[in-house]
Amino acid sequence: MVRILLILLLIALQVVFGAPEYLLGTEHYWLRALSYSFFHANFLHLAINCLAVWSIFVPSRKCGRLLPAALFIAILVYPLSFRPVIGFSNVLYAVLGLRTPSFKSKWWKQPTVIVFLVVTVALVFVPQFSATTHIAAFALGMAGASFKRGWLKLTSDARRYY
Repeated sequence: MVRILLILLLIALQVVFGAPEYLLGTEHYWLRALSYSFFHANFLHLAINCLAVWSIFVPSRKCGRLLPAALFIAILVYPLSFRPVIGFSNVLYAVLGLRTPSFKSKWWKQPTVIVFLVVTVALVFVPQFSATTHIAAFALGMAGASFKRGWLKLTSDARRYY
């Protein structure tokens, strides 16, 4: 249900507002930082992000609960872009980072994960992509996942003693 609502929201915003002019300006910094994730440069950009939303927000994964943290991360990485940034992909990268397991996990050695990481880093060389914000969103998401694992271990250990 989350993925359907997200896709409908993103499509509705694109149809009604397109890419608002204020996102390209230098004024209204906080408005831009808070809203850039919900707008897209064009319908192809929107379609690609909607496909990613459909793939990532599978009901069995329960990624919807990660959405507030992912949106917060997307706001945090906004200033790292060298030019105006727009689109939902920083939120998606943050969600993926928030879902990562420990570095000890075999997950990191899977071919699909390796391809994802290589392609993400390679985007640094493609001018139309904001690779710095994508990488930062993923890294902050990974840090959040690591913190959560540590916190859960700490509280689990503490419960054993009390």
